[in-house]
Amino acid sequence: MNSVGEILRTERVNQGRELAEIAEELCLTQSYLRAIERDDLKSLPGNSFYYKNFVKQYASILGVDQKRLQPGVEALVASEEPPPLPGKDPRYPVRQKPVPSEPSALRRLDPIVEDNNRRDYSHRPVGTSVIGLGVVLVACSGFYSWWNRTPSVRISVPPPQYDLPVGTPVSVPEAAPAPVQVAPIANQTAPAAAAATIAVTTTTGTDGVNRVELNLSATESTWLSITSEGKPIFSGILQPSQTKTLTGLEVAMLKVGNAGAVDVRWNGKPIGPIGPRGQVRVVRFTPENFQILGPSQTL
Repeated sequence: MNSVGEILRTERVNQGRELAEIAEELCLTQSYLRAIERDDLKSLPGNSFYYKNFVKQYASILGVDQKRLQPGVEALVASEEPPPLPGKDPRYPVRQKPVPSEPSALRRLDPIVEDNNRRDYSHRPVGTSVIGLGVVLVACSGFYSWWNRTPSVRISVPPPQYDLPVGTPVSVPEAAPAPVQVAPIANQTAPAAAAATIAVTTTTGTDGVNRVELNLSATESTWLSITSEGKPIFSGILQPSQTKTLTGLEVAMLKVGNAGAVDVRWNGKPIGPIGPRGQVRVVRFTPENFQILGPSQTL
């Protein structure tokens, strides 16, 4: 039975398609496609997850039924020896730390373990302690009741009286009206003008034209391709914790092989997830907005 790589290579040759043509459509390097056709998993990045994803896209672009390739893919993945778990590799043994033993003196002084202490606690009188506690509670309750029932003496103090001359009118000056200040028209329209300037933040180039600024950071290993007006800007693998920043683009087309493994900030603002993990997504960016397209869109 032919292997997965032989089936894909035979179908590509029968269709008369070059390896470079398919690599450009899939945004993969030719070395990765050659490794797939040779069934060489060690030359591919990451683990078996990326191998299955690459084979699925390769078969889809050639029109090969994926059910035909499924047994070969599973057999090839199972034949690869998994990496040893941490601490299981005999070449690098894990050094065990000795557990400190408890001193015998502490064990002898433990009141829970010592028989003599248990015997002393068991013979202590309990009734005397309970009676004493009850007497204290009753005394406190009685004192609190007596304190609250003590009558309080209230002394009323009459308000002071002042003698005024009879017939002497008391004149109260009228309050002068507060001056009303009218702000200039320019100051009144300032908040409205400030509110009108709130809009989507864009990057302006030296020629006065708004530009696109992209900041890409990967949480997992993923391949991506970026073009602007049909010209390739970047194509390659973005490893975890790596970032890629592009500025000064009028229009940008981003194609990601693992949509759930990359965080995108457009003009300084996060746009949220662009797709599920392990799926291809294409996103078109302009200075004013962005649009998430399907994986079949061309850059």
